Amino acid sequence: MNIILGYWLDSAAYPDALGNKEASVGKVVTGFNGLVGILETQLGLTSPRKSENIRISEWQELIGKLDTGKKLFSHSFKTDSWNTARELLRRRDELVLAGWDPAVHVGGSKWIDTLAQLELASPNKTWGFPDRLRALMKRLKEQGQLHIDTITIVDEDETLWDPWSMELVSLLKKQGVQVFKEPVSVEQPIPQNRSSDLSLLQSVLAGETAAKEAQGDGSLLLVRSEQEWDAADYFISWMQEKGTEDTVLIKGEGALFLDEMLHRRGIPAVGVDTPSKWRAVLQVLPLTIDTYWKPLRVDRMMELLTIPGSPIPGKIRYKLANELAAFPGIGGANWLQAIESGIRDYEELWAAEAIEQQELKKRRKNLEDKLDLWVHHDYYEPNEGIPFETLVQICQKVAQWAAVQYQLTNDLMYTQAVQVAQEVIEGIKTLSVSQVTHLQVARILDSVLGEGATLFNYRQEASKCQVVSHPGQIWGHAGTILWWGFHKNTAGPSIRTWTSKERAWLHDHGFHLTEDDISRRREAASWQRAARLANKRLILFAPSKVKGAEIPLHPLWDEIRYAVARNTRTEKKITIEAAELRKYPVHPPFGETGERVKLSESSIPEPIRTWRVPENIVLRRQEESATSFESLIGCPLKWTFRYAANVRPGNVLSIPNESIMLGNLGHYVLEQLITEKLSWTEDEVRLRAGELYDQLTPMLAAPLLEPKNAVRRNETRLSLQKSLQKFFRVVNQAGIQIEHTELELQKTWNSEVEFKGRLDLVGKTQNGNKILLDAKWSKRPKNYKAKLENLSVQLALYHWLLSDQENEELPVAYFMLSTGDFFSRPHDDFPTDYHVIGPSLLESFEVLRKAVEDVSSQLLKGTVMAPGVPIKANKIGEIPDGQEQNEDPFVSTIDPPCSFCEYHHLCGLRRVPK
Repeated sequence: MNIILGYWLDSAAYPDALGNKEASVGKVVTGFNGLVGILETQLGLTSPRKSENIRISEWQELIGKLDTGKKLFSHSFKTDSWNTARELLRRRDELVLAGWDPAVHVGGSKWIDTLAQLELASPNKTWGFPDRLRALMKRLKEQGQLHIDTITIVDEDETLWDPWSMELVSLLKKQGVQVFKEPVSVEQPIPQNRSSDLSLLQSVLAGETAAKEAQGDGSLLLVRSEQEWDAADYFISWMQEKGTEDTVLIKGEGALFLDEMLHRRGIPAVGVDTPSKWRAVLQVLPLTIDTYWKPLRVDRMMELLTIPGSPIPGKIRYKLANELAAFPGIGGANWLQAIESGIRDYEELWAAEAIEQQELKKRRKNLEDKLDLWVHHDYYEPNEGIPFETLVQICQKVAQWAAVQYQLTNDLMYTQAVQVAQEVIEGIKTLSVSQVTHLQVARILDSVLGEGATLFNYRQEASKCQVVSHPGQIWGHAGTILWWGFHKNTAGPSIRTWTSKERAWLHDHGFHLTEDDISRRREAASWQRAARLANKRLILFAPSKVKGAEIPLHPLWDEIRYAVARNTRTEKKITIEAAELRKYPVHPPFGETGERVKLSESSIPEPIRTWRVPENIVLRRQEESATSFESLIGCPLKWTFRYAANVRPGNVLSIPNESIMLGNLGHYVLEQLITEKLSWTEDEVRLRAGELYDQLTPMLAAPLLEPKNAVRRNETRLSLQKSLQKFFRVVNQAGIQIEHTELELQKTWNSEVEFKGRLDLVGKTQNGNKILLDAKWSKRPKNYKAKLENLSVQLALYHWLLSDQENEELPVAYFMLSTGDFFSRPHDDFPTDYHVIGPSLLESFEVLRKAVEDVSSQLLKGTVMAPGVPIKANKIGEIPDGQEQNEDPFVSTIDPPCSFCEYHHLCGLRRVPK
């Protein structure tokens, strides 16, 4: 066997083992991890690989047994046992790699002696890479039966290797393996232009010439762009025009965006190596565990309900998600009703299948077990912890679910979910505690999930260009090298583990640790390969923003600037904006062959104010409400889209905004107070409202329970208590008796339409008149005062619905739950302090009735108006008979609801210039 060895060559490499030669047997290109694997196989030292998390679990258990409370690690271990075990294991591995023997080499420092105690107390430990390497080296010293003829080293500077790497190669030499040094294995062709910018850069990097100014001939180019889109467009255009087998792409971790763009243009994908722990399947376990902690995390429950492939039974989870979207809490009446409704749906489905009674009982028991795991369970204080048995059961159930899903889908992601659950169980077992705290679980989950999993469906596809992930993987010359994502690595600096005194002691005893500067110099040398091994061109692609975030240029650019572009003018010569590609038919570095063809322009459709549809298509509905009528007269087009055409906005379930959430909570507290009794003193209201607030918050407004919302929770509680005190004070002083809450009424609007409404609070005044109070929660209470001063659609319609006689005007008022303010129409039965001057409700209703009839008549004739679109933007394809070109048939009764409309893009309002 002949091995080509380089520090960076453990994965992809350019060129491969063949290079430009005929196929041959026994030639391998590899790095040191691959070399260790080959040697283990030949010497019979192979063994199943164990997860690093298993090793951390073992050390966590070991440290727990040896911890007396006075060890160097005791305080850290008590605070964060998992990370303490992981850090101590990392330090131990670093020493073992250097050849340290805990039974012999002691006295270097308290930490080294502590690690020795831990190491000697664990004779049956699970091996990691350092243990395998030391066992391999021991075997190499004992026997020399290797089937390796030659090793060719392609790295330029072996002093940049880790010490153990140099020790391994030295042992192989002693076993008779011939080791050669060949920095570049493919013969370098003579550059076409020795005076090019790229050749100049190579000469400066090699120390052959002093720094000079680049000419801007296109052989060295930095492609900049504001976003990834333009850079990807430039990159793909270059690949289509100039890409050959002599082209090498440094892709980094790749990007979903880039692969999608490549597919659009008919070019094979380069693959995505970016791992992520946010894959939906891998999130089931952490999401489930998060729903067990106090305070209730309804956002995490919503995620668990709505993630793709959620484990919660389908007929139940959708109902629960809708409940959370309306009332963000768990355990309330609506929540329990949704569960019961879902269970009934399943029972009806099973009944239709006519299954046997025993099978029916089995299915019911299975469904109950699932609900007990995902929905019906206890909640635990984070610092006190969750019972060990409960946590193990959660992990086991998730593992069982994932295993079943793998059998059904054959998706390998589920096997990873099984492995994650099993490793978490191993981790928590080693804690040796009856209660596992939130911090302990979080640390174990974070370590087990790591960086996550890669996307199995985004693999590199066969193409004519060669693809590597890192510049160090290039060990031979290439015609053109493209570097996608030429950005600075945002990872933080490595942490110095050992003090200078400890390093000196280790060095004196023959243990050589990797010096702090070696890894940085090694990385910098690998970057330069991209510049030194390109024969014709080096093109660097660096969008200013990646996924919307600013990201700096790669540090290699500083070296390039110092070598060939020390001033801004010269730097501009070797830099180009990718967006410029679209402005010219031919652009460097394409030359004459890279011609861009201008696409024919297509104008965006103009906004439409007047829409024409066939007559008698948009018909009246049999039932209407205050909301639908307000939509009808505010924007007939919105009403048509929603009710006639049944065009619904995307149903993205989420936790409601704060105003809706607090409004629901305030309504429930007020209704409960009224239900319990009508005559409350102010002190009684304050106490009982506070009790109800605390009781209902977990069921209706659980986000308020989160620590970050503590101030908001207390402020809301206090303001609601004060406003409800004022409510009962005003109502009692005015002699008003509340008789109904959430009263549903229906009345005939005309021969075709029935009007229905649900009235918040309906009561009776001292004079025997009916009274309507509408409770609202708003950050801007004065908006409701303005409605009464102009036209309140809802109150006018509800007043008509409540009144028994057409000419009778009843007292009505808005009550603001957030502040305790009242805004009422002037009436003798309601205190004058709260009167708001405006049109009478009888007048308002007549205006509304006429507006509704006018709009309905227009719709029947086929004219649908979008009043939010300015008249000057009106483009009509067909003018109704008898209507002039500039005549607008719509007179707005209320302002169009454009600020909260979901149909902006359909009507074209968003395209109207401001």
